[in-house]
Amino acid sequence: MQEDECDVGTFTCTERSIMKAGIRKIGAILDCFNNALELLAGLSAFVMMAMLCFQVMMRYVFSNPIYGIDEAVIAIMVWVCAVGWATVYWQNGHAILEFIVKRMSQNARRVIFHLTNAIVLLISVLFVPASCKLFKMQEHLRPIGGLPFGKAYYYALPVVVMSIIVLIYCVYKTIAYIVLDDESIVVPEAREEGNILD
Repeated sequence: MQEDECDVGTFTCTERSIMKAGIRKIGAILDCFNNALELLAGLSAFVMMAMLCFQVMMRYVFSNPIYGIDEAVIAIMVWVCAVGWATVYWQNGHAILEFIVKRMSQNARRVIFHLTNAIVLLISVLFVPASCKLFKMQEHLRPIGGLPFGKAYYYALPVVVMSIIVLIYCVYKTIAYIVLDDESIVVPEAREEGNILD
């Protein structure tokens, strides 16, 4: 037996190394995608707030609100919330009782993280068909509120997109956490807030 092909479980060392490298590469791609989503959500939120301020000024200063802006603000807000939830999940910024979890043993934390991912996976799997059904129900309704498209495109479609993205993220995290055994996959990123397990 060669030195670089020692048996580890059902995989050789070489196979495990290739698998880990592939998973890290997929993670880097998903990270770039998530950064783009985060930028898009931030810019959209800025546009939404600018439109809202403009509409308030037009309504209360000039008594001449522009038809359609209110509905456009709602549409952007729903999309920003949906995309925002996906980015928050990727960054592990979702609710976690960090002060309790970081005092647990590694095995207990592993169970908690797998349970969290299982719950998110189940919710995402349920949301995809439910939001697709909602989209089909709303798709043929005539647009109202000044937008050239109906509510299906900003009530149901964002949930479909969010569910698919979160489903992909969740499947990746579950597999990557098992294969790489790296807790940084499932703990909050160290950002300005300073959230990270010790």
